[in-house]
Amino acid sequence: MPLLTDDRTRTLNTASASNPPTPTPTPTPPRAPLTRSEQFITAAVFLFPALALTVPDGYSIGAVALLIAAVSHRIAARDTWAQQPPLPTAVKAVIAFMIVYALYWMGDAALRGEGLREFDRPSRFLLAAFCLSVFARARIQQGALWLGLAVGGIGAGGVALWQRMIEGIPRPSGFSQIIQFSNASVLIGLMCMAGLLWAMRLPTDHNRPNVQRTLLIVTLIGGAGGGLIGALLPSTRGAWLAFAPALLIGLWVTGSLGRGRRLMLITATMILLTTAATYLLSTASTDTPPPGNTADTTAAAAPEHPLAPAVRARSVELRLEMWKGAWQLIQARPMLGWGELGYVSKTDSLGAAGVIDPVAADFTHAHNEWLNVMAKKGIVGATILLGLYLSPLIVFSGVYRRGERDRREGLAGRIALPTAGLIFTLGLMATGMTQVNFNHNIGVMVYAFMTAVLVGAVSDANESRAS
Repeated sequence: MPLLTDDRTRTLNTASASNPPTPTPTPTPPRAPLTRSEQFITAAVFLFPALALTVPDGYSIGAVALLIAAVSHRIAARDTWAQQPPLPTAVKAVIAFMIVYALYWMGDAALRGEGLREFDRPSRFLLAAFCLSVFARARIQQGALWLGLAVGGIGAGGVALWQRMIEGIPRPSGFSQIIQFSNASVLIGLMCMAGLLWAMRLPTDHNRPNVQRTLLIVTLIGGAGGGLIGALLPSTRGAWLAFAPALLIGLWVTGSLGRGRRLMLITATMILLTTAATYLLSTASTDTPPPGNTADTTAAAAPEHPLAPAVRARSVELRLEMWKGAWQLIQARPMLGWGELGYVSKTDSLGAAGVIDPVAADFTHAHNEWLNVMAKKGIVGATILLGLYLSPLIVFSGVYRRGERDRREGLAGRIALPTAGLIFTLGLMATGMTQVNFNHNIGVMVYAFMTAVLVGAVSDANESRAS
């Protein structure tokens, strides 16, 4: 009997080992409320995209709010700052490339005697790098960013429609340069689509009822449609390039959503159809400008070039001429380039000699981000610019892969932020194929500070912040 009992005991133990009991899930501990300085950061994160295109100098106002919030939190957390966990390597790389870009551009301008004017735009990356170093260690309510993007998209579309249909401006530009307004609008609209991943997966309980989730979804759809309207009405065409990477990312995301993919595809289709219908209606209603208003509206549209009508009619041809001239300058001085003043001088010479069209020679940049930076800063500058773009992509793609694993545990909303980051960075790179975004203050500010917000929000240092 003892032998039989031992055998039975061993059999039971073996069965238990092969079929261990299902562990009881550990309940998620409640999150501590945000500190006052973190609430300030969250408010600034809302304001930056919400104001960027809807009020004059809105992107500057939002950036100042982000900077003040970052300084405030750094001071408030000074006693515990040394105990904070180290930043992930990928986040440190983003900060490093921001700093290197700023220092190289400012140092190059100083050595070439280009004056303080060329210090202004790159210096914004130093401020954004500081903000990112703070945001990556703070807790930010994700909903503030999505609501800010939605308000910004609705505002951009509203401003564009007002200028087009009420003021009669043929090509509305909001309160900034027309191409930059269009580019920023499309990026805001596309990021609102990514926000639907977050809104559609919000839990519904007594604290967050279904009606609230519905309102958030409708608001984000409005932001997406408004952003796309703001991109289409200026008729700049370059903003359309952002749709290519967004479409690829969208297909990738919807392919991993399982049962939710049909809803996402239907929603995206509705947004695009509504935007197209609005665009066609606004175009039809303003085909004939009001009498006596043509000159005023043309001036109000803030054309990029004194010969704007002729330039628009030959935009493709002139871009090819600019690219031809930039390529010749790259071949002549490939490593370090010619600098800003040297580029202008040399392209003027190429135009005077008939090598390129004189109208194309009148522009101060090559209308292509990569040809422009290689002609002005050489291969060294192009390498730094590549790192400035690739380092955030590494952060977003890494977080996205972890979010896909979380999706299997019912946490699909985690992939919304990295999806928005991928759309934003790749979309801006795409628009840079026909425009030099970093030659404009709005282009620098939007990329630098939106990158600081997005990378900071998805940083592993704040992994506890998922809602």
